[in-house]
Amino acid sequence: MTHNALLTRTDKALPARQLAQSLVQVAVARGAGEQKLLRGTGIFSEDLLTAKPLSCNQLQRLCSNAAQHYKGFDLAFQFGHHLVSAFVNDALPYFTHARNFGECLRALPSFQTRLYPFVSAFRYDEGDDILLVLQDAMGSGKQFRFMAEAYCAALVALARHCTGKRLALHFSFPFARPRQIQEYEEGLGFRLSFEQPFFTIKVARAELATPCLQPNRMFKQFALRRFLEQREYRVTLLDAVRYHLRRNSNATLPAIAGELGLSPASLKRKLADHDTTFSLLHDDIRRKQAIYYLQVQKLNNEQSALKMAFTDITNFRRAVKRWTGQTPSQLREV
Repeated sequence: MTHNALLTRTDKALPARQLAQSLVQVAVARGAGEQKLLRGTGIFSEDLLTAKPLSCNQLQRLCSNAAQHYKGFDLAFQFGHHLVSAFVNDALPYFTHARNFGECLRALPSFQTRLYPFVSAFRYDEGDDILLVLQDAMGSGKQFRFMAEAYCAALVALARHCTGKRLALHFSFPFARPRQIQEYEEGLGFRLSFEQPFFTIKVARAELATPCLQPNRMFKQFALRRFLEQREYRVTLLDAVRYHLRRNSNATLPAIAGELGLSPASLKRKLADHDTTFSLLHDDIRRKQAIYYLQVQKLNNEQSALKMAFTDITNFRRAVKRWTGQTPSQLREV
C-alpha cells in the first residue's frame, strides 16, 4: 500500500454530478436555495452537471450548509436513499448483478473511495449475525452522525434495489432516542437502538443469502472492471492507518508511516489535517475492541485480553479503564 493510493480530505477525486448533485437536489426539494448551499464550498452550479472532481472538504462544507438550510429532520436519510440512484451509471451495475446481498456487502469497501468515502465499516462475525462497526473514514468529526445516518439509509436503499425487499437490518446509535423518531423509522425501519457505545449495523447471516433480482456474473465482472479503471484511490488515509494498527497494536507511527510510503512528519501532518492524531486513532480502535469483547460478547478478562494481545491482566484492566472510563466488570454489566 503506497501513499498514492490513500485518499485524503483535500484530494479532488469525487465526481460532482453524483455526491454533490444528490445532496443539492434533496435540499432544494425542501426549500433550500442552491446558492446558499454552494456558498463557501468552491462548488458552482455548472459543476453539478459535470464529472468535475471535488474534495471531501468541499462536500463536508456542502453538508454543513445543507443541514443549516434544509427544512426538516430527514436530510441524511433522503440523501442516503438518493445516493443509490445517483450512481446508476457508475457502481450500481455491479450490485444490480451480484449473486446475493452478502456479495454486495463484501464489495462495498472496493467502491468506498469513489462512492462515499466518509464512512467505512469494520466487520465482526457473530455466529448467526454479522456486525458492522461504522468508522469515521474522513475526519468528519461532528458531521460523522450525519454521514453515518446517510450511509445507513443508502444501505437500506441498496438492499431494496438489489433484492426487491426491505431486509431486516438493525441499526444502533451512540446517542439518545431523538424526538423525530418517525424520520428514523421511515428512513431505516423499526429495528433501532439508541444510547449504544457506537454506530453499528447488525445483519442476520440468513439475510446475506437473499438473492439479487438480476444476477449475472459476466455483467457484474464487467461493471467491476470498468469501475476499478476509474478508481484513483484504493483506501482512505485514516482507514490505512487503522488497518496497520489492527494487524499490530504495538506498531509505532514511524513504522506505519514507512509502510504507507510516508515520512513520520508527513503522516503526522496528514492526520492533523483530518483533525486527529495517531494516538487518538489507536485509542479509538482499542476502545471499540474492548467494548465489543466485554460488553457485546460478554467475554471474561482473560479471553478479552488474549484477543487484544495483552499478556498481563492488570495492564489490561488499566487500559480498559483509560479507554472507556469503566472497568471490564462494569462494561460486562451494561
